[in-house]
Amino acid sequence: MNPLYEKMPVSVFERMSLAAVKHGAVNLGQGFPDFGWPTEILDAAARALTEGSNQYAPSRGLPALRQAVADHYRRHHGLDLSAEGICVTSGATEALAASILATIEPGDEVIILAPAYDAYAPLVRRAGGVVREVALRAPDFRIERDALAAAVSPRTRAIIFNNPHNPLGRLFDTDELEAVAALAASTTLSSSATRYGNIWCSTGSSSSRSLRWMEWRTER
Repeated sequence: MNPLYEKMPVSVFERMSLAAVKHGAVNLGQGFPDFGWPTEILDAAARALTEGSNQYAPSRGLPALRQAVADHYRRHHGLDLSAEGICVTSGATEALAASILATIEPGDEVIILAPAYDAYAPLVRRAGGVVREVALRAPDFRIERDALAAAVSPRTRAIIFNNPHNPLGRLFDTDELEAVAALAASTTLSSSATRYGNIWCSTGSSSSRSLRWMEWRTER
């Protein structure tokens, strides 16, 4: 077995799911729905299968779907995206893997805010990268500007950053977003450190504005 995977511990999601079953507990570790779906959605899915959506899709996603995604981000986040700039994946973890494997080269360092979604570190290591963790400490779990800056080296290539944070669920405030963006735009970083992977799940107008500002702030 590949030693990288041989030494990898069992996913926290699997441990929590097994513990929930063992103790009859409510499982907050994964989103297992305990309800059905509206009939009109099931009917629409059935029609799509019988009327044509039953073959391999283009690897980047159906053009109509990519256009719908671009329209969504234009309408809700004010981002000027085109369908050509959209790639549809089978879930967020595939998108993370594609982004990390396309960006990280052996020896590159990647900053991760810990605790972190448990796919980040294995994917970085699979790409040959080195994980640099910056701890978010209780009770506030804030991003500390100094701690973030201390994690940067000439080998820093990326920060993996999501908002609200997974798994804490905390929505970072403007000062914290400023800290991440300032680091991304800092002239003290090497040119290879200016590519930042930003995974966003923003719902409020404040977060939407921050998303647009972050995109402009980190652009090279």
